[in-house]
Amino acid sequence: MMSFYQKYSLSLFTTTLLAFGGFCGSLFAEENAQVLPNIEHYGLLPKYRSFAFSPNSKHFAFIQRENNTDLFVVMNAGTQAVAGAFRADAYKARDVYFATDKHVIIVGSKTTKDYRIRGKWENSTAFVYNIETQKLTTLLDNSCVEKSGSAIKRCKSNTSSLFPWQSGLGRIIGLNKKSREVYMPAFSGLRKPHYDVYRVSLKTGKAQRFATGNASTIDWFLSEDGTVLAREDFAQRTGEHLIYSKISGEWKLIYRNETDIPEFSPEAISQDNKRLFFTSSNENDLSISSMSLDTGEITGPLFGQEGKDVGFIVTDINRKMESIRYSGFRPSYSFPDQKDNETYKMLSEYYPASSVYVEDRSTDNNKWLVRITGNDSAGDYRILDREKVKLHKILAEYPDIAAIGEVRAVNYKARDGLKIPAILTLPTDPEKRKNLPLIALPHGGPAAHDTLRFDWLAQYLAAKGYAVLQPNFRGSTGFGYELFNSGDGEWGKKMQDDISDGIKVLVKSGYVDPGRVCIMGASYGGYSALAGGAFSPELYRCVISIAGVSDLPLMISEIKSQNKSYSFIVKYWEGLIGDSGTESISPVNFAENFQAPVLLIHGKDDVVVPIIQSKRMLSALKKADKVVELVTLKGEDHWLSSSETRLALLKAVDEFLEKHNPAGTL
Repeated sequence: MMSFYQKYSLSLFTTTLLAFGGFCGSLFAEENAQVLPNIEHYGLLPKYRSFAFSPNSKHFAFIQRENNTDLFVVMNAGTQAVAGAFRADAYKARDVYFATDKHVIIVGSKTTKDYRIRGKWENSTAFVYNIETQKLTTLLDNSCVEKSGSAIKRCKSNTSSLFPWQSGLGRIIGLNKKSREVYMPAFSGLRKPHYDVYRVSLKTGKAQRFATGNASTIDWFLSEDGTVLAREDFAQRTGEHLIYSKISGEWKLIYRNETDIPEFSPEAISQDNKRLFFTSSNENDLSISSMSLDTGEITGPLFGQEGKDVGFIVTDINRKMESIRYSGFRPSYSFPDQKDNETYKMLSEYYPASSVYVEDRSTDNNKWLVRITGNDSAGDYRILDREKVKLHKILAEYPDIAAIGEVRAVNYKARDGLKIPAILTLPTDPEKRKNLPLIALPHGGPAAHDTLRFDWLAQYLAAKGYAVLQPNFRGSTGFGYELFNSGDGEWGKKMQDDISDGIKVLVKSGYVDPGRVCIMGASYGGYSALAGGAFSPELYRCVISIAGVSDLPLMISEIKSQNKSYSFIVKYWEGLIGDSGTESISPVNFAENFQAPVLLIHGKDDVVVPIIQSKRMLSALKKADKVVELVTLKGEDHWLSSSETRLALLKAVDEFLEKHNPAGTL
């Protein structure tokens, strides 16, 4: 269930905290202490992000922020000369990667609305930049589907059959190196859209329909030469999950299951094009299994690490499985080649207090692009030359941030005995780590988790003098299926208790002043912040909700209005939260319980949690004569994609905390 949905959307503390891997605060120089943080260094988007490496290792590509403007940049790796650059803020830049040595793919999105469609949607687009010609081309452009009044005008284009109101147009599932074409899935048709595959020229961006699916098709798998290998369907009305193989030249049904929500969904294909790989539950962990494209036989578990979930199947542009990345406090990898495993182990041991991500590798596998984030850096991109055994620093995501608050990976026990993994960030001054003000910062999702990494928001708060607790409460991913699965039906209940229990342990340990605790979060974390104010008001001095849900019946109603009643999305949320009794866990209905002042922050272009959720909470709290304010972010989506509005958010948080829970001595 988790894999399918995500595809589309210490021991117990006693008197001291145990540090992960033996890491302790002595690593930090005293010069880091008492450095006043510059809010812009944290609030703006990273200076550099989405770093990519060309297959021949001759070029880098990345997104660079200059003031509040995003620039796309290609740089010669040898000379450090800029090989190409242009402004990239017309769309919100999401990802950058190389298709070939000279073709760079840039994926962006724009919040879009149309008066014939209810609400807004995030319209994604892929562009290709040719390093040699310095030409930027839109891939699978549906701009030729003209809309005039209530009529749809067709212009002469091979993409005129595209469904005009869809997201996901920037997705690429294959590359044909010989023909210099990429394969991109998209919905076709107006009345009954079906999910097809288009063959798109990297030179011109022009597309031609290549394979036709149906209204139930949700995914495709192709070989390197573009041959269709498999198709996945899910008929939501009948609950049929189907997988078809075409390796024999004819369509053959190899898997069928009746279910409200598919138990798995294929994510990658084997190097020999004979098997599909997917994540599945193996007792308490998520591991990898495979399915034969010939017989449909399922084999597994094939890969897994005890106490860790498979976080990600690393693939190439053709979705061929290259490695497995495991989750947990820090990532770890499994590579087919043992030498690669030894290389990663060396890197991981060299940075024991940080997370090491393998972002890219050259075709000859000699050059590795890695990202170091955590106690050792605020997100450094480095190139590992395996032949010379040298590690070269290229760029840092946050080059202006020198002092890093210590990040500890810890565990504590909830009141019912369940082990809760958590991240604790401490102030940059090691001399001031007792009786601290605390910000509880639950993550969004809730199917997500916090890791040992540099977190811009937690680090800003630590630089101000706060301790920050990021609990991976039940319902979180990354630490085994038991923790994840135990969150069903526990919104506002045991999931909330897990946060409260972490705070109480920190108070008992002497780290935290119980009278100076605030709770803040975004998305589900925003709901959790409001639930904290509503259901455990005695714990909190202030509450900050960013794009949080306050009214669960309204949320379920909105989901149902946007999807059919038999949709797996509806089934998922009904199973996770429940469709009855949600009034009893909706903070909007318990405004009278709040004791702490509340700050609500919400983007006006949020298509995930509409701003009406914060507006209803504002109205309820005002009616109950509580201290509350709402900050709206014009043009901002659910993910804080703009530097300008993200900085505005941080300034609002900073001002609110200074007023209601200052970090200095009271």
